[in-house]
Amino acid sequence: MMSMRMKTHRIRVVALALAGLVSLPARAGVIPGRWEKVSALAVASPVTVEMKDGDRVKGHYEGLTATDVLLVTHDARAAIPREDIETITTQAEDSLANGILIGAGVGAGIMGALAAGISNDLTPLGVLIVASIGLAPGLAVGAAVDAVHKPATIVLYEAP
Repeated sequence: MMSMRMKTHRIRVVALALAGLVSLPARAGVIPGRWEKVSALAVASPVTVEMKDGDRVKGHYEGLTATDVLLVTHDARAAIPREDIETITTQAEDSLANGILIGAGVGAGIMGALAAGISNDLTPLGVLIVASIGLAPGLAVGAAVDAVHKPATIVLYEAP
């Protein structure tokens, strides 16, 4: 017969595995030759258009016509023919807020776990106070890591 401790351990492992699987992002690729993602793009969104001849145009999306993609560059407006485009990409927006929150949570969690594991004499308030010591260093590390990490480019269009 399985002990109660072993059963509890198995339940925790299965719950952790399921939580990990559920948290995986669903990543849908772009279907070559389809313009739906480009047409759904917000006006003034930064995009990079790579041409079939190897040129690259960076600008802000202005619109889509039946034959052209309209961009505003720092110098002028451009109408790029659809048949000349190899790919259209954009950068995902990323603020430092998620890095700061994750870093603060990890720092507080580590300090709280250390405090609870080392001393059995601490009250829950004492563990909370010790955990708060880990907030500032965790916050700083989280912000630094998030500032260095560049978000992946998102492919909006790919030529067939």
